[in-house]
Amino acid sequence: MPPKDTFANEAIARGQLVYTKECSQCHGTAGEGGGSASLGLGVVPPDLVELSAGNGGSFPREYVRQYVLGLTKDNDSAGPMPDFARVGLRHVYPKGGADGEVLEADFEGLLDYLEAIQE
Repeated sequence: MPPKDTFANEAIARGQLVYTKECSQCHGTAGEGGGSASLGLGVVPPDLVELSAGNGGSFPREYVRQYVLGLTKDNDSAGPMPDFARVGLRHVYPKGGADGEVLEADFEGLLDYLEAIQE
């Protein structure tokens, strides 16, 4: 059986792929906010590498999960952030199969990646 770190690295790599396809256009290639698609939004997407710093040094994994899925009181249904529970990972699965779904392994990988890029 491969070491646990191998599984963690694979999850982070998968999460980076999901991030690149679904998030980087607005949040920037390195998660710093202000990606190319954010220019016409009227708001700068948050800097995702500072999530832990803004939460006392701990990555707010469950809050991020709930926010991305549109399940927090902070979500604005008229805002620029897509409700991924509704739209799915449409850029990750453009040709069917899991199109329109948010597969748990991919979503966990995304959270692992976001946690890994914290400064």
